[in-house]
Amino acid sequence: MFTWKEEQMNKPVKIWLENIEEAEEGCLEQARHLAQLPFIHKWACLMPDTHQGKGMPIGGVIAADGVIIPNAVGVDIGCG
Repeated sequence: MFTWKEEQMNKPVKIWLENIEEAEEGCLEQARHLAQLPFIHKWACLMPDTHQGKGMPIGGVIAADGVIIPNAVGVDIGCG
């Protein structure tokens, strides 16, 4: 696990992979967008099975302050 933060990101992203090269660029772009949202609480996370989703990375986890984001549950809920 390591923490990733770029200048334009408001919050860091904790990633449960060996290195950032293991993640798809589309997944990282989605995580970058999540980390810029003003209501993300402390950090966003990417689990080991992460890959690009529809707006939210599959294997992505967030906690949000004062908002509910149905799409954050994902269209793959219950897969596996």
